[in-house]
Amino acid sequence: MDFNEFNRQYKLSRASLIAGETTDIAGVQAQLRLLADALAASDHEVAAKLIDRLPSAVAAAQEPPPERSPEMLEALRIIDGANFVDGTREERLAAYAEARKQIWAIADRAGADSDRIRYLTRRFESTELYLEEGYPWDPLPDTPGD
Repeated sequence: MDFNEFNRQYKLSRASLIAGETTDIAGVQAQLRLLADALAASDHEVAAKLIDRLPSAVAAAQEPPPERSPEMLEALRIIDGANFVDGTREERLAAYAEARKQIWAIADRAGADSDRIRYLTRRFESTELYLEEGYPWDPLPDTPGD
């Protein structure tokens, strides 16, 4: 057995536990340990850690997500409503800048949620970089003298 097959079995078992289709965590862990025994030594270590953490992973997945603050919901609406895909490069960069400005203003009044709200704008950075500098696979501009 290779690690990809083990990982597939692990994910299926974890999903079954999370969905409540299976409730015997110890039994699932025992089955996964048998599968892990067929792995190479380096993969076996990783598999053992996954198996050991299975109860906490299942418990965490079954907990209801934390409620979002009104400020977080407002910031998410700005992201959902913004048009980042249409227009010129400059218009798209302006849309990102305006969304960031609005989201940071919300974060300023958000209290405990402020850092998480500001963090929402981190996903803008790589797209803005590519809009400004181009994608790495874009052809290089013509150089004079070539």
